[in-house]
Amino acid sequence: MVKVLILRASGKIRPISINGVDIIQIPVIKITPNEDVINKISLEDANYIIVMSTTVVKYLGNALGKLGGSVRVIGVGPQTCNEVEKLGVKCEMPSEFSSYGIIEIMKKLPRGKVVILRSLRGNDYVKNELQRIGYDAVEYGIYDLTPDPISVDIACRLINYVDYVVFMSSMTYEAMKDCTKNVLKGKTAVAIGRVTANRMKSDGINALIPSEYTLNGILRVLINHLMISSESLD
Repeated sequence: MVKVLILRASGKIRPISINGVDIIQIPVIKITPNEDVINKISLEDANYIIVMSTTVVKYLGNALGKLGGSVRVIGVGPQTCNEVEKLGVKCEMPSEFSSYGIIEIMKKLPRGKVVILRSLRGNDYVKNELQRIGYDAVEYGIYDLTPDPISVDIACRLINYVDYVVFMSSMTYEAMKDCTKNVLKGKTAVAIGRVTANRMKSDGINALIPSEYTLNGILRVLINHLMISSESLD
């Protein structure tokens, strides 16, 4: 049976099933709320709010739910926008569910003040690009992401026995890179999107990338690759 190892953050695990495939999910990243920021942040003077994950909504649901109709909320993808809209707030999303997609949608909008809500570990690409094209952009790290040593150790042991390894964020790769760099060269790696794939490529690892940067997109890539592999063996 084909074995797939999916590396995620804690709280993100949900049942996944593909016929003929043994899927193992391990939460190699711990999420810790940044209470100081959560308790003090104000979103009232923003023209745009950019929400970079569902975890932001988890910790800032009350503040987001109080936004007036004059504030435009942009979520990084469908799962994030779905969580925002549960609060009764309209949410827009880019055609590419990534930081790059966020910039593309913002290029077309009137300039103003932008508040970016993300993790403490994300890069500054969105803020820097928005400032470069004329926005007043500020960002807040709503939560921190750190490797879970026990889960990382388990995943490092398992990686030798699986056929596919899926990285659901660049942080999951960072947590695993010391034990995966050489091992991955003999396996099929899958990255959730361009940011993660580019980070892996800098270490000489070429990963498959879904056309849609979601879990469903990942599953479609796996199924298609399995079908192609099966046909090549016939």
